[in-house]
Order: sequence, then C-alpha cells, then structure tokens
Amino acid sequence: MTRDALVAVDAGTTNVKTVAFDLDGTELATATRETETYHPEPGHAEQSMPRVYERAVATIREVVAALPDDTRPRGVGLTGQGDGLWAVTEDGEPVRNAVLWSDSRAADILSEWDEDGTLDTIVDQCGSAPYPGMSLPLLAWLSREEPDAFDRVGTILSCKDWLKFRLTGDRSTDHSEATVPYLDSATGEYDRSVFDLVGLEGAKDVLPRLAAPTEVAGLITEAAADETGLPEGLPVVTGLFDVPASGIGSGTATTGGTAVTLGTSLTHQVFVDGPQPTRSGIQMALGMEGLWTYAIGSNAGTPSLDWAAETLAGVEDVDALETRAADAPPGSDGVCYHPYLSPTGERGPFVDPNARGQFVGLTPDHDTDHLARAVYEGLSLAIRDCNGHLPTDATRVALSGGGTLSDLWPQLIADCLDRPVVVPDGSELGAKGAAIVLAVGLEEYDSLEAAVGEMAGVATRYTPRDDVVPTYAELYDLYVDVRKAMGEVWESRAATYRKLGDADE
Repeated sequence: MTRDALVAVDAGTTNVKTVAFDLDGTELATATRETETYHPEPGHAEQSMPRVYERAVATIREVVAALPDDTRPRGVGLTGQGDGLWAVTEDGEPVRNAVLWSDSRAADILSEWDEDGTLDTIVDQCGSAPYPGMSLPLLAWLSREEPDAFDRVGTILSCKDWLKFRLTGDRSTDHSEATVPYLDSATGEYDRSVFDLVGLEGAKDVLPRLAAPTEVAGLITEAAADETGLPEGLPVVTGLFDVPASGIGSGTATTGGTAVTLGTSLTHQVFVDGPQPTRSGIQMALGMEGLWTYAIGSNAGTPSLDWAAETLAGVEDVDALETRAADAPPGSDGVCYHPYLSPTGERGPFVDPNARGQFVGLTPDHDTDHLARAVYEGLSLAIRDCNGHLPTDATRVALSGGGTLSDLWPQLIADCLDRPVVVPDGSELGAKGAAIVLAVGLEEYDSLEAAVGEMAGVATRYTPRDDVVPTYAELYDLYVDVRKAMGEVWESRAATYRKLGDADE
C-alpha cells in the first residue's frame, strides 16, 4: 500500500529546510541548507535569490530521495521569511539581490511618511503600519536610489513566493504576505491606491495575484521536476509566511493561545476573528476561515546567545553557555541585559533603528555566569515586553524555533510571563504549519481546526515557578524603564559615530 507524504519547504533567514510529513503530522525526512546574508552597507541585509532557490532545491531533492519506497509525495507546501523585496522582471529574472525584512535602509522614508500623515492613512486602510523592511518602503527606496533597477521590476514577491514561482511559474502571494500595506482590511482585497499615496503611481501592476493559502497555485514544472526529483504536475499550494505558519504548526491557530518563535528574531502572535482595533503590532489576514493573526516581531533572538557563547564565555556552542547561565541566580545578582544586537535596531514592541544591546548594573563582582544568565533573562523579558502588547491575555504559550532546544530558556519564559509554556511535538513547526495548510488545500481535512487537531501535538510543558515569578515581575519593570530611558542615548550615540565614520552607522 502506498503512503502519501506532504512535502513542506520552510525558507527562513538563516536556513532553508524541507520536511516530509505523514498525514498525521509525523516527520518522515528532513534536510537543511544554510543561507548567506550579505551586508553591503550598514543597515543593509540582502540575499542572492538564485542561491536561496538552489538551497531549497538541494533540500527537496535530499528529502525526496530519503522517502521510503512505499511513500509518494502528495503535494508541496511553502512558507518562509516574510516581507522584504524579492523582485523579478517581466521575464522572471531577479531584479537585484533580495532585500530582507531585517533591512533598515528605508527607515528615513518611513519617518517622512510618519511626519506627513501618510503612515496614518496606510494604517487606516490595512490595519497596521509598515516597517522599513517591507516591500512598499523598499520600493520607494529603490525608486530613489536605484531607478534603473526600479524600472525593471515586473512583480514583487516574498521569499516563499519566489520559490513557488521557480517551481511552478505562478506569480501569486497569499493574504498574510499582502495585508500590510496592500489590503483593504474591510474587504480583504488589494487597495492599489496606496501606490498613489506614496508617489509610486506607476507601480500598481507589480503586485502578484492574490490567492488563498490553501489554493493550488500551480503544478511542478518539468524543469523543476528534473531539479528536485518531485513528480512533474505535483500540486503546490500558495502557503503562508513563516510567522502564521509556525503558529499553526504549534497548534495555537484555533485555541486562543499565543505562539512565540525563538529564532534569529523573536515573533509573537495570537489568532483572532477579524482585524483588531489595537495597532501596536502587525495584523495579517490568513485568507482562510475568517482568521487574522496579530503579530509583534522583535529583532532580538538567538544571535544574542551565539554572541555570548563565543565572545563572553569562549565556548563552542550555546549548550555550554546554558550550563554557565544555570549556575547564576535568578536576577543575575543585579545585571540586566537588553538584547538589541541587530545592526538594524529594534522593530517590536517599539521601533528604533538606533537601539543597541547593553548590560546595565555591572560591578567587579559579576563573572561570566552572571552575564550568560542575564542574556537568557533579557531575551525572556523581551518576550514579555512583546506579549504585553498583544490584544489578548493568553493562558498558554507555545514555543517554536531553535531556542526550544534549550531547557533553561523555555523555563525562564514561563517564569517571566507567569504562564504555562509548551513546546509542541516535532522539530520543524514552520514546516509543519505549511504541511497543515497543504493538507487542508488538498482536502485531506475539511477545516484548519481538524487538521491542527490531528497533526499538531505537545512534547514538553513548563510551569511558572512560584519562588521566582515575583523576581522577574520586578525585573520586567526595570527592563522597560531602562529601555525607554535609553532612546535619547541611542540617538546621541548614532549621531556621534556617524560623525566619526564608524562602520556600525
């Protein structure tokens, strides 16, 4: 008897992964390739579009080859890093390197839109304000700074849409990618007047076709079949970007829980019925069953742990750093860490391209153990900071991403949030979310809720510790007070180093 496999591709910022799942959500095979991010100028973050596709092809081919003889691919689901500018010409060639979601080159353009009221009008239309790494401000930057490249833009895509285009020839995107800033939140359809609003009237036709995430957007072409080992004509669904996909894979899409991704960046989201009046995060329509996801993304994330392991502790991996951190007491004997290491600053729950990481409260009595623990605590307090700006008060939090391999970090998150925390079953929840959406699109399940119920499970639970919860409640107040007070200092620092010509600025 032949078994069906759901092939899911998750093209993240750091890695491209392909995972094959059984229809019950069991992982059958997985493959990963690293991607390269370039920083040609301070605040710029780019990737080669052809190389990202090559990495994806390599992972798909490896997974297909690893499937048991009695297993056949049933379809392909896609997810990946959201936003950015993955632009192709009318002939389908990349216009330039992709500009990533973490890029801040368009920050000044956003400031102009904020000052002249344009940003408020965009928010009134779609429900959320764009940030510098989204395609509309990046298009405006391209028009100003690289007009020849701007003139070659035929279609703007996201990362997973670029992969789908190469696999099928289809130029489409889903509602989660398109909501900010292109959808009318009342109708769920494109409102192209946003291009008039920002002086890009000639760019109205660059938007791809809008399709539901469960729609079969195209079929694997002969060329893609030769490259990947997938059968020609295999259906490929539109998919979602990785934030809602991870939430679905974690099992929180229909339970009212909060999903937090511990990756290169930290993302926090809840699934709600329709758009919400609060506007401190990014709201996105799912394009299925009337659901919207409300998300807050932070540039803070696992790079803080990698940096601390190498630079502070001088150890080879994060596991060794965690051992050091576990030896220090809660509160790190007075050291507070703010995890704003990204050269592009912070984007949630506040936006400041000048924000930078820092330790506060150092004395000669502090050692590496204290600093290591402060890094874990700072990341956990950053998660509380973001969750406090979500429109619901979750009773349970589900974690996904590479940070869930830690034992210490999920427990600290439970302590800082004073909420139960679960790590769902499976190692690749973004890919699992893509597989769940694929299963619904192929009518293997009659609803998202049914698919989540069968394919998503819980592996580990963490309960807040009563003896440390009050400590972290006090530290959170300090954490927020300090980061608010630092705004003027960060601005002054940036201005100083610009004058000095420092590469950081």
